[in-house]
This record gives sequence, structure tokens and C-alpha cells, in this order.
Amino acid sequence: MACKNAPTPILLRLIYAALRVVVWVSVRVFYRKRLVLGREHFRFDGPAIVVANHPSTLMDVLNPALEICQEMFFLANYGLFRHPVSRWLLTRLFCIPVMRPEDVRPGEERDNSRAFEASFQHLERGGVLFIAPEGTSWMNRFVRPLKTGTARIALGAEARNNWQLGVKIVPVGLSYSAPHRFRSEVVVNAGPAVYAAEWRAVWETDPAAAIEGLTQYLEGQLKQLSIHTGDEAGEQALTMWEEILQNDEPLPQRAAFERSQRLAHTLLHDAEAVRQTLAYRQALEQAGLSDAAFSPRQRKRRLQRWIGLLLGSPLFAVGAVFWFLPCFIPYWLNRRLNLYVGYSATVMVVAGIVVFPLYGWAAFRVARWAGLSAGAAVAALTALTALGLFVEWYWEALRIERMFCRAKKKGLPPGVTRWRP
Repeated sequence: MACKNAPTPILLRLIYAALRVVVWVSVRVFYRKRLVLGREHFRFDGPAIVVANHPSTLMDVLNPALEICQEMFFLANYGLFRHPVSRWLLTRLFCIPVMRPEDVRPGEERDNSRAFEASFQHLERGGVLFIAPEGTSWMNRFVRPLKTGTARIALGAEARNNWQLGVKIVPVGLSYSAPHRFRSEVVVNAGPAVYAAEWRAVWETDPAAAIEGLTQYLEGQLKQLSIHTGDEAGEQALTMWEEILQNDEPLPQRAAFERSQRLAHTLLHDAEAVRQTLAYRQALEQAGLSDAAFSPRQRKRRLQRWIGLLLGSPLFAVGAVFWFLPCFIPYWLNRRLNLYVGYSATVMVVAGIVVFPLYGWAAFRVARWAGLSAGAAVAALTALTALGLFVEWYWEALRIERMFCRAKKKGLPPGVTRWRP
């Protein structure tokens, strides 16, 4: 299906295209695994609103944006627009300011009429909006109650265009293994579009009921498309089950995601299973252990792991030395900024966009200075890049072996057992 964009200045379209390439590379470096489901639902024409749950600040925007060929405008936190420079930049880079209750300062009046008007006009031009309808980013794996802004914009735009505009809402569930960690995993799961015009009859009878009904429907869609644990206790229990099952019966990312969804829909309702799991999790935390130390499969693989650790130690040393600096700088910067942990991925990705290319260029220049030809320097950097994947495996294998050694000394407290779903 061809993609038709709302009119956008050519320079901004070129900037958007360039940023898309940079983000595409950065996201694939940041995540160890990234799975996109329902890709066909990202292919659409005409006015649309893309909505997603919001566990990882800017990454929640970038992950869906990479799958959509149209330029997306973003409804963004009003506080980001307070400074004249950032306001000038953001308003030209597809952002529309929205004032949340927490953004209102003493003496200010909360007024989003301009944001609504800008959104209406953008949809009327056939544009695409992104909205995180939870309003605030939380790292939890459960969908919080949605704000009504998405429904008000979609229904309002249709109503003022005699329900002929064709506004659709595309729900996207985002499931992160660890939203704040480098080399974690993410599943981007798009669902079928919801057409605002389907709520016309309700709107013409009771607009408030239409807004509330559409909002509740979208909330249900996001819960189905993501991994919805209900609350923090459910999230802790499910995370523990995932770790236990991946240690014993590792599955590919899609199968593991579907298994997690089944557990969330079924086993989280078993209060005794949750209680036993949380007791096991607490015992592990107090002993400084992970479940890998009590996994039969991991125990059987110890000889294989030790052979890899011993034979691979020289390669690990070379790779660790080479990759330490570019990996450490974004981590260090994130720690220095001391922001809410949900911003960690955003900070590290933005820092990595600057650090990794500069480091690669510097390494290339050093290789050339050492007498290597351009081709040999590129080949060496390619080999070192591949070596980074081995360093990742080696570090994880080392961590597991440390857990086995620690488990021999400490073990689990009496009465606490490994509970496997």
C-alpha cells in the first residue's frame, strides 16, 4: 500500500529521513533482540493516531516510528517547550506541546485548545500523530488507566468533518525485558486499526460516553497487545517465571513472548503460585543469587561453559578492552545525570549516537596510523564489532558461573524452594 504523507517542508522531510536511519542503527545496537509483530497494521494511508503504552520514555516513540513510513507528529510534554531554543526546535521537528496537570506552574492556566486545534488540522491534512495515552512514563509492565485525549482528538476531528475524515487509531503494545538496560529485548506488537467513525452513533447521542467508551476499548487493546501483569506483585512474579523458564526451556523471542502472555492471563490469578514465587525471588535477592544457579539445564551445561570461558579468555580480553570506553561513556553519563530510571534508555541511545561513530572513526584513524591499509582497517573494525557479541556471551557465562560458586556457599534458606510454573 502506498503511503501518503501530509504536506511537510522538504527540508524537514530530509531531516526526518536522516534521523530515521540514525535511529534504526541505534535501536539495533541498543537492543539485543527486537521483534515486530503485526507489521501489516503499520501500513496504512490517511489520517491516523498511533497509541502505545509508555514504559520507556522516548523509546516508546521511536520503536513504532521506525515501522511507519509516514512522518509522525508527536504530542509531547509541555515542559520540554518552556525554553525558547527547545520550543523553536521541537515545534519544527514534528512535536505538539500538551500541558499535563503536573506541567502547570503557579499562576498558569491549563489550556490545551491550541494542541487540540493543531492535532485536528494535522489529521485533516492526512497526517499521523503519536500519543502515549497513559500520560506519564512508568517502567511497570502493566497498562495504567488511559487519558481521554486520544479519543477526544479522534472523535472531535471526525465530528467537525462530518465523519468523512477516516481517522484510524493504531494500538501498539510495547513489551521490554528491561526498559532501562543496554542490550535488553523488546517486542513491538501492533493491533488492527480502530476507526473513530464507528463511534459516531454514540457520539451523536452522548459525546462523553463515546469518549469514555473509546478510551476503555483502547486500554483493553493495549493490555492484550503487551504483557499486562496487573500490578507490581504480578510483575515481579511473572519476571521470575520468565527467568526460570528461560533457564530451563529457552525459547525464541516470539515463543517466549507468547508464553509470557499466557502466564499473565492465567497463572497470575493463582494467589498461592504468586506467593511462593515472590518468596523464592526474595530469598534469591537476599542471598545475592539468580535462578540460573538452581537450574538443572544450566548445571548440565557447566562443562561446556567452562571450556568456552577458558579457551575464549584471550578473545574476551581483547574485545573487553576495545569496547569498554564506548560502552562505559553512555552508562557514566546516564549515572551522572541522575534522572528518573525510565530515561536511562533514552539517555544512553542519544549518547551512543554521538560516542560510537566518534569512537569508530578514532579507531579507524589509529589503525591507519599504525600502518594498516584502509581495507585492512575496516576489516579489523568489523572483526572487533563481531567480537563484541562474544564479549556479551562471555560476560553472561561468567555471571552464571559466579552464581554457582555463590550458591555453594550460601544456598537458599530452609523452607524456600524453587517454584517452577
